[in-house]
Amino acid sequence: MARSIPVFAPGRKGLHHRNQSFRQSHTQAATDAWIDQDQIVKSKRPLIPYTPPGSPPLGQKHQTLTLYTITPIPEESLEDLREELFLQLIQYNITGRIYLAKDGINLHLCTPVEHLKDLQSSLQRLVLDRFGQGPDGAIWNFSCEEPGERVFRKLKVAVKKQLVADGRLGTWNVQDSNPPQYLEPKEFHARLDKVGGKTLLIDMRNHFENEVGRFTDSVKMDCITFKENMDLLDELLEGRDKSEEVMMVCTGGIRCSISGRYLSQKGFKDVKMLKGGITSYGRWIQSNPEIKSHFLGKNFTFDGRRGERITSDVLSTCHQCHTPHDDITNCANIRCHLLFIQCPSCRQKWHNTCGPECHEAVERGSGPALSKPYDYHAQVRPGRLLQETAKAA
Repeated sequence: MARSIPVFAPGRKGLHHRNQSFRQSHTQAATDAWIDQDQIVKSKRPLIPYTPPGSPPLGQKHQTLTLYTITPIPEESLEDLREELFLQLIQYNITGRIYLAKDGINLHLCTPVEHLKDLQSSLQRLVLDRFGQGPDGAIWNFSCEEPGERVFRKLKVAVKKQLVADGRLGTWNVQDSNPPQYLEPKEFHARLDKVGGKTLLIDMRNHFENEVGRFTDSVKMDCITFKENMDLLDELLEGRDKSEEVMMVCTGGIRCSISGRYLSQKGFKDVKMLKGGITSYGRWIQSNPEIKSHFLGKNFTFDGRRGERITSDVLSTCHQCHTPHDDITNCANIRCHLLFIQCPSCRQKWHNTCGPECHEAVERGSGPALSKPYDYHAQVRPGRLLQETAKAA
């Protein structure tokens, strides 16, 4: 039977929220929460994304990490799990994104270093111990960079129809498919040393990710969503010998895990993927500086950093002046929010915007750019939009 205990009540070790200026909605959620007999946090209120109050303490370091596991979670458990994770993690001012679905969990979080063990034990207890890890296991990944600033502003926990939206809902079951063969970074590197350029190496990331960093001889997908990526994958492999070796890479591994299982169900027998993705490979390269990396440039990250450097190679150019550069940013006009590459000179010239219209909108608070309708497809394809900027420069 559940014990009615205020979750953030002062004096309860490990449960007292450390910030007194707590959003009213979350304070009320805490008041309406309790701990059940299995020490699981429960709440009966809806939850909104949580933003930690104020700035982090001076000098506080944050660790960025990811975790995913493909394992069945009963649909009726998803909302409860969402609330449990949310209420548990806001105690430690953890920020980032957690996605839950019937086929598993995928998260990308940033935690104060002093609460890393709290986060890991919470995820172990609330998710892995209860729902298992599936045949792929639980894939933990820590950023290539040393702990530093907080890279997410808020914590969001969401329930989705699919762990990764592949546009094939109801046409195949990820749980009924065999996982690909996982190769540790050292094994993957050795395989590329042996067959690089002679085997099919597919980059399962979007075009703006592979623009700033990629494996040598990889097939790059000109897409902006995973659904488009999967469509291109079907086209690429149409008519190929299903005994042929297929190697796959992505940022942290989950897109390869899903697409590798998809290929397995379609009859492909030799699918290999980089365990932990480019992030894991980057850490291995950094710990073995004498080894020449097969990956060049930056590994794009879906957080405030917009990428972490693996090698010193610069593969891309500024989208405004076309000088070599690989720092990705968003236009300062929030109605535009274009994702593009901008060098320091253009950043200064255009005041962190993508061009004249957005510069006017930001500086004067007027102009047609303020009434732009939101268009994700345009937001992540800057080439066409910035041609006019180049003419005006």
